Amino acid sequence: MSAEKLPVTRKMEHLGETRMAMFLPKIFETCHAANLLELHNHDILCSWFAGSGEGNPDTCIVLSRMSAQTGEWSEPMVMSDDPERSEQNPVLFQSPEGPVWLLYTSNEPHNQRTAHVCLRVSEDNGVTWSEPRILFEETGIFIRQPIVVLSNGDWLCPAYYCKLSGHYSVVKISADRGETWTEYQLPDPVYSVQMNVVETRPGHLVAIFRSRKADYVYRSESDDFGRTWRTPLPTDAPNNNASMQMVKLQDGRLIMACNPTNIMKEFRIMKTADGRTYRKTYRTPLAVCFSEDDGWTWKDYRTIQDVYQGATREIQGFSYPSLMQSQDGTIHCCFTFNRENMKYIAFKEEYFTKF
Repeated sequence: MSAEKLPVTRKMEHLGETRMAMFLPKIFETCHAANLLELHNHDILCSWFAGSGEGNPDTCIVLSRMSAQTGEWSEPMVMSDDPERSEQNPVLFQSPEGPVWLLYTSNEPHNQRTAHVCLRVSEDNGVTWSEPRILFEETGIFIRQPIVVLSNGDWLCPAYYCKLSGHYSVVKISADRGETWTEYQLPDPVYSVQMNVVETRPGHLVAIFRSRKADYVYRSESDDFGRTWRTPLPTDAPNNNASMQMVKLQDGRLIMACNPTNIMKEFRIMKTADGRTYRKTYRTPLAVCFSEDDGWTWKDYRTIQDVYQGATREIQGFSYPSLMQSQDGTIHCCFTFNRENMKYIAFKEEYFTKF
């Protein structure tokens, strides 16, 4: 199915305002799992994985830049090229001192239990990069969500493991700007993965998870900068076992981009090549919502992408959003559009406050 034909700007007539929307340049057949970063010079980087299909050995990491001067995205640059492994789930991070990190997972084709985490570093705002090296050597380890610089100076990297015994979440914490890392595991009764962490007040961290087995998005919290965590409990946000992203806005509220669909109620039956069946939860619509109580309850859902004319919910959907607020207050979102394109949208905050 071809991608939606979308102009660079689209008038939101019911609000009387505009929002920026565009597809990023495409160089491979499929793409997935974007991650956004505003640099100190206000350029925006976006990285995702692309190739013939998720898990295939030609799947690699690509990187594009939107210039703060022109507002145009550059042709994606290939950032990983190991022909024996599948590279996925890129995460971008700029340290307070300036170096830019690109982290990503690398595993044998279609074997998540062989994954480790690789790193490339740029000293010039993402123009040139170091050679890749392994950052986390543990096998079966994955990342998806950004590194958080805590108020005590620690760096916290959310991660998770894919093991034969199940999936579980951890945090890696560095007190020496990424030189060494200590791992802390979370209590996890629901096979939660892709944990997303924000610091809502000094020392107090809030985490949300997608879950492989639960109706709702789960939440945990820590009062000691991530060393210990409370047992995760459900929020009121529906869970569809797909990635979401939560960030803290400049006004203190939490905003989350997600698919507000329920893994137990809104799905279709899929069949594997060997005839086995499984449930595939719908990944449309894509929406944003807000929380004013540290992520326990979510409200004011606003759809930012839904099925378009001629399409149905049977398509692969709009998923794996990356969400951030830039220094000028603009809210940016980039997400997988049908596994064919990466779609980028930028909103002024007023878009979400006028109902």
